[in-house]
Amino acid sequence: MPLFINALEAAAHRLSVVPPMFDYFNALGLHALIAAARIGVFDALDERPSSGDELAARLNLDARTTTMLLRALAGLGYLRDRRGRYRLTRVSRLWFTTGSPTSLVAGLEFWERTACVVWPRLEKTVRDGSPATPFYELLESDPGLSRSFQAWTAAVARRQAPATARAIPVPRGARRVLDVGGGHGVFSLALLGRHPELRATVLDLPRALEAAAEHPRLTLRAGSFLEDDLGGGYDVVLLFNIVHGLDDEAVAALFPRLAAALNPGGTIVVGDQFGDSAMPGRASRTLLGLLDLNYRVAAGGRVRRFVEVARLLREAGFHRPRHRRPLRSVVTELAIAQTRRR
Repeated sequence: MPLFINALEAAAHRLSVVPPMFDYFNALGLHALIAAARIGVFDALDERPSSGDELAARLNLDARTTTMLLRALAGLGYLRDRRGRYRLTRVSRLWFTTGSPTSLVAGLEFWERTACVVWPRLEKTVRDGSPATPFYELLESDPGLSRSFQAWTAAVARRQAPATARAIPVPRGARRVLDVGGGHGVFSLALLGRHPELRATVLDLPRALEAAAEHPRLTLRAGSFLEDDLGGGYDVVLLFNIVHGLDDEAVAALFPRLAAALNPGGTIVVGDQFGDSAMPGRASRTLLGLLDLNYRVAAGGRVRRFVEVARLLREAGFHRPRHRRPLRSVVTELAIAQTRRR
């Protein structure tokens, strides 16, 4: 949440003048955010700033509780309070209005289920090392959760994809792209937009492919990239936000199969978070640590360092792995490597 504490509050926390309650209040803030989005608070305030009473009348809500919710959202940084009238901040307009191309509203069910259903099983994962739930099997069996997950990942991808596509070195004469586990296909679409000669195939489970947009040069192929034949003759392979959801054995088995699917001189692009990247501060490092734990408890995966990914790529037959961090793509960094030319 966009909540910042001042020096006095930070000192009170460090000296234990107050109980360590911030994490508890973070959980409450999540529920306040989700309730506001579902009720339509952000969309209504995007139309015009309102007081609590005015907003309650427009949305048929309880006036007193609505005012309390707006006050809490302003404290969290999602709204601005100007003499009792509330308006959106840039964060809310970008991420929590349904008309925004990067809206996360449809992804809030995924957030809620992860925080309230998956994470309470963390103790089990810490005790025996197993994921709390077979996450990808769960997505395939639960249409609503799958739609929410794809909406969340697609919204983030739309924010990053243009910069990411600019950073991908497409081999000269390339024609075919394989987007492994690409689901919504946003990264493929961005690459197709920059390279009219390319055609892309998105390989993912059937439920995930329901989120993909239609495009004349985009083919959707239902299947499991862990089990099914990948085919061959590709010039570029995209592997975005997949490695962190796999255990070490699965990653080591997948990379050689991807190398075999590429033409000589073909490019693989692994998009993920890397644990050895420079972080701007403690908050960023902490968030990455929580993501690491989330991948473990939800899917049995983890955040890997770039040097680990580079080693696995070399062992699979790729060469010259290099690290790129495109501007405006701070959530997803790139490991890029090529197959050798004959």
